[in-house]
Order: sequence, then C-alpha cells, then structure tokens
Amino acid sequence: MESIRVRLRFLSYPHVSGIILPSALVTKLQLRPRQKIRISLGKREVVATIFQDRRNQEGNVVKVTSMLKTNLGIPHGGLIQLKKEGETLRIGPAIGIVTTGLKQNARQPIGQRTSFFQKLLQAQEGKGVFYFIFAPNEVDWETNRVNAWFLRPSKQGGYIWKKMNTALPDVVYDRIPSRSAERHEAVQEFKLKLANYSTPMFNQGFFNKWGVHQLLYPNPEVNEFIPETYPSPSLATVRSLLRKYPIVYLKPKNGSLGYGIVKIVHSPGKGYDVSYHNGGGNVKRRFTTLSALYQHVFRTRRASAYLAQQGISLLTFHGRPFDFRVHLHKNLQNEWVVSCMAAKVAGSGSVTTHVRTGGTVIPGDELLNYLFGKQKGLMKERVSQAAIRLATAIEQAKGMDLGELGLDMGIDTHGHVWMFEANSKPGRSIFKHARLKQADIESRNLLVDYSCYLANF
Repeated sequence: MESIRVRLRFLSYPHVSGIILPSALVTKLQLRPRQKIRISLGKREVVATIFQDRRNQEGNVVKVTSMLKTNLGIPHGGLIQLKKEGETLRIGPAIGIVTTGLKQNARQPIGQRTSFFQKLLQAQEGKGVFYFIFAPNEVDWETNRVNAWFLRPSKQGGYIWKKMNTALPDVVYDRIPSRSAERHEAVQEFKLKLANYSTPMFNQGFFNKWGVHQLLYPNPEVNEFIPETYPSPSLATVRSLLRKYPIVYLKPKNGSLGYGIVKIVHSPGKGYDVSYHNGGGNVKRRFTTLSALYQHVFRTRRASAYLAQQGISLLTFHGRPFDFRVHLHKNLQNEWVVSCMAAKVAGSGSVTTHVRTGGTVIPGDELLNYLFGKQKGLMKERVSQAAIRLATAIEQAKGMDLGELGLDMGIDTHGHVWMFEANSKPGRSIFKHARLKQADIESRNLLVDYSCYLANF
C-alpha cells in the first residue's frame, strides 16, 4: 500500500494508547473502529486502538494520544506519512544521521559542523519525515530508543535545536567524519549491532583509492575512464610510467582534499620537475635524475602509503588545468542522478584543483559553455553518463547501499573523460558558490528521497 501524507496532532489523553483517524482514512486503510493494531515508528512497535473521527470525516488530520506518543517516542507533530504494511500501521519515516562529536549545547550541538548539519536537516521541510542527528553511544538497544537532536521551527522565526528521545530510525545515513572516528570502539560496536537489526545504512565507511581502482579497472563497463595506477610505487614503476606518459602523479592511498599529492613531469634533455604543496605553499623543483627525485619525494613519505598514477593532460581554462566534482545521488526511484557538476580550476603553480591550494570553483555549465559553445550539452551529457556508469559499477562492486557519491573527473585534450577519485563522504564546499545554491538544495532533497526509498515509504 502507498504511504499517505497526514497532519499529525497530539491529544492530551494519558490513559489510552490510541490513534484517531478521519472516517475516510479508516476505510482507505481497511481498518475498523475500536480495532486493536500494531503501530510502529522506526524500530519501536506498540499495540494501539483505532478510533474514528466523526467530526473530521474527509480531512487528513490524524490525532495521537499522549500515551501512544510517549510509548512510540513520536518526537513532534506536523506533516508525516502513514503506511499500512501487513497488520502494522507505520508512522514515519524516521531518518537518522549518525555522527560523532556531538555536544550538550543547544546552540551548537555538533560544534563547528553545526551549520553543515543544519543545512542537511532543513531539507525535511514539506517531505513528511522525522529527520534527526544522533551519536553511536546514544542508542538504548534494550528499548530501541535513541537520544537525538532535531531541528525545529522557532516561534520567533528561524530554527532551534531540540534534544529528544525517539525511536531507533528506519534508515541511517553514515556521516562519521573521519577514518580515525570510524575506528572508535563505540562506532564499530554501533555498526555491528545495527547490522543485526536489518536497518538500512547508506554510505558506510570511507573509500580507499587503491581499493576503488581494484574494483573498477577490471570492469569492462567502466575501465576506459580509469587511469593506469600502481600501489607502493618503486623507482622502476615510476620510470616505467614516465616512459608511457609525460606526467605521473603520486597520491596518498587514503588522502583527501589533495593533501600529499606529488606531480612529476619529464622534460626530455632537461630532467624531471616535481611539484607539490607543503604547509608554506606550492613547491617546484627540478632534478637531473629520476632516482634523486624519488629519494627527495620519499625522504619524508612512505612509498607503501602511495599510488603512482598515469597523469592526464587536462583541458585548460585561461591556461590552467581544471577537473570536475560531479555530485551524484540516488532518487526516490533508486536511480542515480547528477545533482551538481562544478569545475575546479587549479590555482597558479598548484598541483591540484583544490580550493585550499588556490583553486577556484565555477559552475560546470558555465565553463563548458565557454569552452564548447553549442557542443556544451554533448560534453555535459558525456561526463554525466560516465559518472552514472561509474557510480553504478562502484555500488555493485561494493555490494552496499550508496545514496551519494562525489567523483573527481576530468576531460583530456582529446575530449576523453577520466575519473580520478571517488568519495563516499563528499564534502559540500562547492555548494558555497552563489550560482550553485539550487544544486545544493536539490542535493539535500535527494538525500531525504533516497532515505524514504530505503525506509520503504
């Protein structure tokens, strides 16, 4: 049966566990007045009595007694969905975002990341969902309840944070912030216990660059987009790649934000140029021999923590190379869609296109229009279709639920599309661009839509 959107209100009636439905809704849900039925919210379930609201026969207002509200852990009223599944009437969906670093502070419950999560939760408006944030150690597994932070409208306008006790959610979105936080005992224990509940959890964990390469390179559906890559590069490996390609990159296996990336360019007759970013800025040096360069690079780095990758001669914008951050999401129909394509143009002398090393963000449409004019649509479609094929391949190979991906992709000087990196916890800094505000809203809405799909609402 399809879910039905209703307006949920509460009745101060502490002695009966009951739900009061308009007559038309009682008929539609194939229920009977005074019938006892199981009612669930997230992972909590109680028995309640169905009452018919004779004064409100056709409306969509559903009332819940205070006893049922307390027993189920219903956090607030307003627009929500009802769904009959078998002999159970479900209220929801309840969508929980799990993260660490939560504080007992109603102004900034997630510290410096509060505004990031506030924007995510604002996507609940008009969706008919219970949407909240919680920490792994705030779950009571005996009662299937959790202490969670909700973003609620304030009487003065704007929003306030409220901490409430509610049911363990129908679906969980993993926003554990780092690999080190991921290793915490509380996080590991939470994920283990949740798996026993058959609760869908999407975007679990972090990707490893070499791991993603190993999944995709043997796949004939997508390997045309994957640069040649080797783990733990020896001097011989780097030399072999430089015989084939004028540029080679050395990248940390578990790096992010462009940290630690080294670019090597071979200039025949002149030697080897190496570029990288350190704390003080962009560094560029020339070596007459590759062995001297290799020793310099791995003087303070472990080769076993690195990958060597074929360098791509990217298209340039005003003489500077650029790539794309392609943000993809699953929608309510469980299909991959591109929510945003932003071009990242390298800063002067920078090895990467990252904003923190001087790169600039330009909406993908604008840059493609500048470079390709009437062919813009064709090039955009080429990158989008490649991204969707890659996202599909990653999800199938990983065998886990993925609701969003951030792919770093580029177009070379021959017009060929490449993928350099896949992120399971994509940052949202590109959405700070004034002309990507609509893409930001769409991206956050799609996270709610996919959660509803996983929750079967």
